[in-house]
Amino acid sequence: MNRLLPVFLKLEGKRVLLIGGGRVALEKLGPLLESGCELTLVAETFRPEVLEILSGRPEVQLFQKKVELSDLAGFHLIYSATNDRKTNQDLVIEAKRLGIWINCADDPEACDFYSSAYFDRGPLRVAVSTQGEFAGLAKTIRNALEELVPQGHERDFEDLFEIRKAAKKSLGDPEVRKEALRSLLREFKEKYLKLKHS
Repeated sequence: MNRLLPVFLKLEGKRVLLIGGGRVALEKLGPLLESGCELTLVAETFRPEVLEILSGRPEVQLFQKKVELSDLAGFHLIYSATNDRKTNQDLVIEAKRLGIWINCADDPEACDFYSSAYFDRGPLRVAVSTQGEFAGLAKTIRNALEELVPQGHERDFEDLFEIRKAAKKSLGDPEVRKEALRSLLREFKEKYLKLKHS
């Protein structure tokens, strides 16, 4: 099995198509809205929760209709989350023909990329992936990691990022800078280990 390259995509201003209006589409919706992408949804029917979330988001384009292959043109990224396996397969073939990366919810083998289970602590984002094979396991491991890095310490991470920026400016020697940051990270690790066992 080829190992996947873990990356975080900058989707701000990118055109993203989400096909489907059910439970899977609902799961994808929140992270996509947070990404700043130019989001379009196409589905014959939408769950009330989807419509409720989008009611205050006039920038999101919503089309209540049967998806057609011609709908895919012009997008940078596509999520296919319909409950029709044949439609999903046709969408994958067309997306690949157009050179557009697609995530197909019911067919991991056909996906160009996978979603991950993740959590945020201020500027830090931690993500776990099982390469599309076992979403439940990824969520379980994410939950365990969340306990290692408890909520309420987001400011600590923001401070660390700011200290690193300041160190890059004020400490000219790379080796001196590395040692100063290593020392800082050791203190940070000890603080969190103490929190974990308290």
